[in-house]
Amino acid sequence: MAINLDFLGRYSTGVFDEGAAEITAYDPTTQRLFVVNADAGIIDVLDISDPSNPVIATTDGGEEIRIDVSDATLPDGFVVGGINSVAVNNGVIAIAVEADATGDNGLAVFYTVGTTDTAPVFLNAVEVGALPDMVTFTPDGTKVLTANEGEPNDDYSVDPEGSISIIDISGGVETVTQANVTTAGFTQFNDQIESLRGQGVRIFGPGATVAQDLEPEYIAVSSDSQTAYVSLQENNALAVVDLTSNEVTAILPLGFKDQNLSPTVTTTFFEEEELPVIGTSQAQGEILLGGFSGLYFEGV
Repeated sequence: MAINLDFLGRYSTGVFDEGAAEITAYDPTTQRLFVVNADAGIIDVLDISDPSNPVIATTDGGEEIRIDVSDATLPDGFVVGGINSVAVNNGVIAIAVEADATGDNGLAVFYTVGTTDTAPVFLNAVEVGALPDMVTFTPDGTKVLTANEGEPNDDYSVDPEGSISIIDISGGVETVTQANVTTAGFTQFNDQIESLRGQGVRIFGPGATVAQDLEPEYIAVSSDSQTAYVSLQENNALAVVDLTSNEVTAILPLGFKDQNLSPTVTTTFFEEEELPVIGTSQAQGEILLGGFSGLYFEGV
């Protein structure tokens, strides 16, 4: 069945060539869209009750609504390095916040969605792994997961381990403490590095262990909320996480296609002075076959 899409409306940040509108999350109750504005380090809150004209949401006093996590009550000493992801579920906003220093653990920060004319209210914040790049709720709403990418610095003098943090919010976000956070890593695979490489997992960092080299990027959760599948983009693999035991149970290579296995075989050649005529111009001059500017290979 064909799907036809028609343009309806647009919101522009007015910022060019920067990450000013990266990740979005929608709350149907307030008809608000929460947008990661990494350029400004905030969450823009849009009113899309009229989707043909999205605008910045305002309070009943006319004040524009944005979320600046730097204003929240965060753990002592934590310095915000950036906002990477946002998710919404059942009236709660979850935000993935990275630390300013490479290698330091990030935070999952929680807010209410607010109402149609009030701003979101800070609820809580807990520590997760290094560089949380994505946040999501499980379908049953009992857990929040972050994909902690753990990217190294440019010279690999700091290379934190990648991980997935699982936050149990079944008792309510307001009551969550660090004891409700489990961070599942990959150290159990460190002694399998050559086996994983042989299966097609790309492990390439200079002197890096498996746990350091794997960089979780994005999470999808099964409909029964029992299993998470995590893309390891730089490593050409998926991680499987058991959400009952809160452990990584498998690393699945995605494979590759060797483009050298089917080389193009050319069977017809033309000398430049013997190029065939492929038509005539309006002036009745011959149009000769020219040089190749592209090539399409269909297979053998």
